[in-house]
Amino acid sequence: MEAVILAAGLGTRLSPLTDNRPKPLLEVAGRSILQRTLSTLTEIGISAAKIVVHSMKDLVRQAVADMNLDLEIEFIDQKEPLGTGHAARMALESINDDFVVLNADVMITQEVMEKASLRFRNRGKDTVAVMVGAEVEDPCLYGVLIQEGEYLKELLEKPNFLEEKSSPLINAGMYFFSKKTKDKFFDIERSQKGEYEIVWVLNELLREGSKIEVVRMEERWFDIGYPWHLLEANAYYMKRESGGFEIIGEVEKGAVLRGSVHVASGARVRSGVYIEGPVYIDSGADVGPNCYIRSGTYLGRNTRVGNACEVKNSIFYHGTHAGHLSYVGDSILGVKCNLGAGTKTANLRHDGADIKVTVKGERISSARRKLGVIMGDGVKTGINVSLLPGLKLSTGTMIPAGETVNRDR
Repeated sequence: MEAVILAAGLGTRLSPLTDNRPKPLLEVAGRSILQRTLSTLTEIGISAAKIVVHSMKDLVRQAVADMNLDLEIEFIDQKEPLGTGHAARMALESINDDFVVLNADVMITQEVMEKASLRFRNRGKDTVAVMVGAEVEDPCLYGVLIQEGEYLKELLEKPNFLEEKSSPLINAGMYFFSKKTKDKFFDIERSQKGEYEIVWVLNELLREGSKIEVVRMEERWFDIGYPWHLLEANAYYMKRESGGFEIIGEVEKGAVLRGSVHVASGARVRSGVYIEGPVYIDSGADVGPNCYIRSGTYLGRNTRVGNACEVKNSIFYHGTHAGHLSYVGDSILGVKCNLGAGTKTANLRHDGADIKVTVKGERISSARRKLGVIMGDGVKTGINVSLLPGLKLSTGTMIPAGETVNRDR
């Protein structure tokens, strides 16, 4: 069986984090979303994958080459983004066997992939597909799965409301298809948005009387659509994988490490550092002396957190520095950012309301009480800068000393 990975999306809602990298290459707990997906596919017995790319495709190619996976990879260039069905169809031109299709911006655990794969292999003769469903707080934001027993009865694409009191499952973006369904991808009709969607294939199969089995995902499901989803996924996977954390790098006498802490080769934790795991400190990172690293924090390659800093539930991408006297909470800092002494990120509204963020010109709720700053690559702040909750700072932004920033820049 071959896999089709849909990795052609632009990821504009994740800006500025996607200014210089495609969404699948964003890292969660030390590994990119794409690397996690490909590694898991190999674990469930997939030997070949076709990755459909569009934006920044050369970066994806190089990143996959650096992963050194035991997986035969072919890249498909979707020159014009015409929907998920169109992307899958391009990859299917050279596939003549059963296949699995997976969105590159969703995170599904190995246990669920194995369960869906096993269900597909043991399917009944009338079952042509198996898909994964997940429970979410607001299903109306997604494609909703109406079931009849273990089978899909109807798929409602982002309904305005649901009559059912119970929370139905939503489409989690992973499908195992029988080879007999391949032709349907070449018959897809354009949606009202002018795109070719996999949803059309599913509904057409149902209309013809074919059976589609639904595997319920008991673990957390992540659709990385907004920046704060990265924080949620990072915290979840850090806790989930903390059993494999190791102290490999240097930890000086006088440092205190509580809970699960990973210190990678070449990393250094200096005296006076206090760490509450799960925390992941990647290769070349330099932490301390005399700072506080709180749970859920990922410090990427060659990062620096210095004297009298506190970092809580945040992501530092590689080469980013908070040298001294700074607080960073519930924030994501891009590549090679630098915080001047005394830079503080506020992450909580005084009224306790959910923090709002501007996405594509629209103010939306993050549904989070705590959210700090989202920084693009190369952002620099002067000394004593204050950053209010929910801010986004564009790639290359420079904030003069002493400013309180309350609007995106």
